[in-house]
Amino acid sequence: MEDRKFLIVGSNVRNVAESARKAGFEVFALTKHVDADLKLYAKKIFRIDDESPEWVKDKALTISEELDAEIVWHSGYEVLGDRRLKKIVNKRKFYSELERAGFDFPEILDDGESGILKPVTGGGGEGIRLSSREEDGHILQRYVEGIPCSASVISTGKKALAISFNRILVGDVNFGAGEFRYCGNITPFKHEFEDRAKRLAEELATYFELEGNIGVDFIIGDRVYVLEINPRFQGSLDAIEWAYDINLFRMHLNAKAGKLESCRPRRFAGRAVVFAEREIKIKNSPTGNPFFADVPEKNQIYRKDDPLVSVLASGVSEHDVYRKLYERKEIYREIAC
Repeated sequence: MEDRKFLIVGSNVRNVAESARKAGFEVFALTKHVDADLKLYAKKIFRIDDESPEWVKDKALTISEELDAEIVWHSGYEVLGDRRLKKIVNKRKFYSELERAGFDFPEILDDGESGILKPVTGGGGEGIRLSSREEDGHILQRYVEGIPCSASVISTGKKALAISFNRILVGDVNFGAGEFRYCGNITPFKHEFEDRAKRLAEELATYFELEGNIGVDFIIGDRVYVLEINPRFQGSLDAIEWAYDINLFRMHLNAKAGKLESCRPRRFAGRAVVFAEREIKIKNSPTGNPFFADVPEKNQIYRKDDPLVSVLASGVSEHDVYRKLYERKEIYREIAC
């Protein structure tokens, strides 16, 4: 095992903790969601009892000092590690920056125009809906018909390399997801605009001087439109590692040290987030089964629309992977619900 220790801090950190542990590091977690399989990868888990940024930062710094562990800021708390990221995670500031730099994005609308209403901060498609009215803490944006997708990038801050192009699953009723809710990825995604999207992702990573592994979300319509940057590990991590036979945590560290590594897909792979279709009490917890991740503990109760579990699959095509994801969702329901 490597000498370095890492404390992963975020709302949900299982995938990053797993990647870090498989890279040979000692891993600790400070998180809101303590999944059963997180315990396979984190030596010790600390629960986020107070979601305020001040509490989380103080707690993380205290644990880091006690354990002599480096902090990796993840989902929900990225800006605690770098205040400059505020202009990325705040969509109003982000789109202003994109406009200044000349990147295409769905334009911001005036009150009374019909479009997509989005929270200014946050991700995963939560709180997004069609509307023609502005609301406090939200932006109204043109709705673009198209294919949601993403590029995963490794960056030194001065140079960047897009290592994968991924289809994003959004609002898929087969997995119980609401209309605009994120519910997974399949990679690689083959499309005529792939090279264009990858170049844009690399340009954005260097424009904002981001380091390590970051993701850029797009919508492909008549052209490639930028939706957002995730300045952290992404939900596509599992699928990318399965498809490319790589370790993203190791590549993240290497990029921060100035080294970029190319890779190519060996197969198709995907992850789907399954949402509860009703209130559920978990009967069994198939921890350690490679087809399931973010696994709930036995006897936990989930409300309707709560994210329940992730299902994973690899295959010979995008269609093959999607079919397996659906089948494994059904298997999980039989086992656990």
